[in-house]
Amino acid sequence: MYVSETLVEAVRLVSNRHVNPLGTLYGGYMLQWLTDVGTVAAMNFAEGDVVLGFLDKTHFISPVRLGDLLMFRGWVVGVRRSSLSVLVESYVKRGDELNLATAGRMIFVKIDQEGRPTPVGKSLNCDSGWEGLCRYFDEWRAKADAVLKAEGPAVNADWHSVSRFLAMPEDSLDGVLLYGGKLLFKLDELTFVEAFSYYPTVYVTASVNSIVFRRPIYVGDIVEVKTGVTHVGSTSIEIGFVVEAFGSRGRRRVADGFFTFVNMAGGKPSEIKAPPRGDEISQRRKEESVKEARMLKMLKPQRDKAPWLLQLF
Repeated sequence: MYVSETLVEAVRLVSNRHVNPLGTLYGGYMLQWLTDVGTVAAMNFAEGDVVLGFLDKTHFISPVRLGDLLMFRGWVVGVRRSSLSVLVESYVKRGDELNLATAGRMIFVKIDQEGRPTPVGKSLNCDSGWEGLCRYFDEWRAKADAVLKAEGPAVNADWHSVSRFLAMPEDSLDGVLLYGGKLLFKLDELTFVEAFSYYPTVYVTASVNSIVFRRPIYVGDIVEVKTGVTHVGSTSIEIGFVVEAFGSRGRRRVADGFFTFVNMAGGKPSEIKAPPRGDEISQRRKEESVKEARMLKMLKPQRDKAPWLLQLF
């Protein structure tokens, strides 16, 4: 099977319950819908159950407003023994105009009925003309391996426990494991709370980076989310988070990563009047994210439903 043949599509209509006070799509819904499409693409190719293991370099490029049509396309772009790399793009459609709204990279793991990793058992071929995209995802996956092995952000003394909640059956797909899309929806809200608490203003989600789902969360677990400010720039603020779960299986770290928000007071990126904050790693993460977001904004519609990211290679 070729990468192009793994295409999965979906369409969403943005209604009142999906928007934030600015009248634009709430970031948590976008993340959940991206995960939905990525999950379907991975399940369809693997012909079995999958769980989200990693989410990275997810950029919010164009605003999505109330009443907009939002189109999604997802492709499996890489396969290892028990995991699949997936690209999901979304496009906002207004009349005959189509613009890239979001692009995200994900890693899913195929699991058996006991929730353990199991071989995908299939190979994937790269289409002619798509070699640059396939090489990019091979390189991205190698970098992701290093992130997956690292400990993730450390919880400092100035971090806060912002929420505890019970993982319910309605938060899962199978009644056993918490669905990654549901967790991302909650994390977008909780990291926003941290950003607003640090510097109150009007924020929108700009990007999501290096989110690692380290261990499963089971229905019935108590889930605790801790957040802290990891970087403050001129108009943006990055929030790190750590998720822990505890229950009959003991207490364990289950996820961690970073959300970046932009101050949109006045309807455009505005200054955050707070002291700069961050280290070399967070500064490099910001610079790479801003650089890539600028490139993505230049992309144009592709023919034959090919990924817009092909234009970068």
